[in-house]
Amino acid sequence: MEIVELQQPQLAKSVDGIVIDPSGAALPGVTVEERSADWKTVVRSTETHENGRFHFSRERKESTYNLQFYRAGFNWLRLTAQLDRTAKKMVTVKMPIGT
Repeated sequence: MEIVELQQPQLAKSVDGIVIDPSGAALPGVTVEERSADWKTVVRSTETHENGRFHFSRERKESTYNLQFYRAGFNWLRLTAQLDRTAKKMVTVKMPIGT
């Protein structure tokens, strides 16, 4: 298993998005975890639906969320989502094929 970290924070309007494979097809069944600032603790978890979408309610007033994605056959992926109400998009995550 390799963990790929995206260094650039992703701007998003809310804590939801879509997970796709390298061809652009939606990926259902991806585990999506919100993690603590040090990445050690799972705050909450969900799974992508058949259309590859995931959603976390905004229970917290944080503007930065650490998200970790994993599914068998793919490398794990970590990214930081920076919420911005003026952003016009949701998080789009392209999962890399496992090595």
